[in-house]
Amino acid sequence: MKIEGGPYTPPASVQYAIRAVRVAQVGASAFFLAGEQIFGKLGRSPPALLGQMHENKLLTCGAIYGLDVVAQTFKSINAFELTYNGKVLHSKLATGQFPDPHAVAMKLKAAMEEPVRDSADSAATRDEL
Repeated sequence: MKIEGGPYTPPASVQYAIRAVRVAQVGASAFFLAGEQIFGKLGRSPPALLGQMHENKLLTCGAIYGLDVVAQTFKSINAFELTYNGKVLHSKLATGQFPDPHAVAMKLKAAMEEPVRDSADSAATRDEL
């Protein structure tokens, strides 16, 4: 049995969503760390949200980490294909769903019962010699 894997590039819409979440993560971090200085330079008082973030640092760190979890979830689409001798038995890329074990078993049985062309061709060539 041969198991192969490799990276899969998510669709463009998912890549943009990941970037948006990363921007939100960096923005929230910058707001938390430098918000008072930024608003002080602008001559404005910091918003109440910044005070709440500083009062509950653990919640703030958890929210920023939660944004990272969201970005990672967007990345891991769990895309895969099941193949046997080059024949696709199931493709989550095409269907977006996990395979039905019974359907895959039936397709595998049908694929295993098909004659392998390469072996038959080489056997015929040996018989001719």
